[in-house]
Amino acid sequence: MPRLGAHLSAAGGVSRAVSAAVAIGCEALQVFLRAPGRWAAAPLAQPEVARFRLAAREAALSGLCFAHAPYLLNLASADDGLRTRSIAVLVEELERAGRLGVAGVVLHPGSAGEGSRTEAEARCRSAITEAVERAGTRAAMLLVEGTAGAGGQLGRTPAELARLVEPGLRRSRPHAPRRSERQSTRRTRVGICLDTAHLWGAGYDLRGDGWERVLVEVAEHWGVAVPHLLHGNDTRVELGSHRDRHAPPGEGRLGEAYFHRLLTDARCASLPIVLEIPPGEGNEVVRASLQRLRTWASG
Repeated sequence: MPRLGAHLSAAGGVSRAVSAAVAIGCEALQVFLRAPGRWAAAPLAQPEVARFRLAAREAALSGLCFAHAPYLLNLASADDGLRTRSIAVLVEELERAGRLGVAGVVLHPGSAGEGSRTEAEARCRSAITEAVERAGTRAAMLLVEGTAGAGGQLGRTPAELARLVEPGLRRSRPHAPRRSERQSTRRTRVGICLDTAHLWGAGYDLRGDGWERVLVEVAEHWGVAVPHLLHGNDTRVELGSHRDRHAPPGEGRLGEAYFHRLLTDARCASLPIVLEIPPGEGNEVVRASLQRLRTWASG
């Protein structure tokens, strides 16, 4: 069965997110390492790094923790200043995540705005290469995330995401890294993260053959059977609307049948699946959603 988890708050110290994850039964975790709408980040003190790594190890979450890059970044921007600043922050995020032992940093690749998508893809590809090279071999893996395709957003499909990454940087091994890889080539690779709500918004009917289409494209363009990370969100938007709106599993258009197929798909047996939904007071909405998914998986 997939490793089910959630995006949780890191307020008060990133190590606290691990405790919160354990309390609600998470088997995977995603956090922000800085406020998602701010460029600046508080220093990451070494004692907090040590606390996080110890807590993750004791919770059996090593290799199953992820960070999400700030939303402000746009590596495809035609504005040289914005693109340069975005690269610098991404390098910082990859380095900070590497210190924490986080498996990967999730990135929304950026938008072409009203400009040429081809030119924007080229800028994004160059920026990703620069960021990964500058971050070095001790940095976390970068995970480019698929989008719903609103406006000029890049990365609506696995094929489009692949065009944003130089072939030599694409990670063609499964999501769970071997210990021996952590200080080697894994640290210079780029993987793929998909979001079920984004896929639906981009036009993939996951209730029908859409999920199979997705996996065929992932295999063809990324060389892996499943994405390295999946955001398992439901959504209430219309199919192909290019809107990005998340809902708890079972409270949107995807429904129980799709999630049951996903959770019982042998190819996804160890896939990390993270919920990105409003957590509710005391993370109760997330806790209930995780329990619902486990019930569906066993039903």
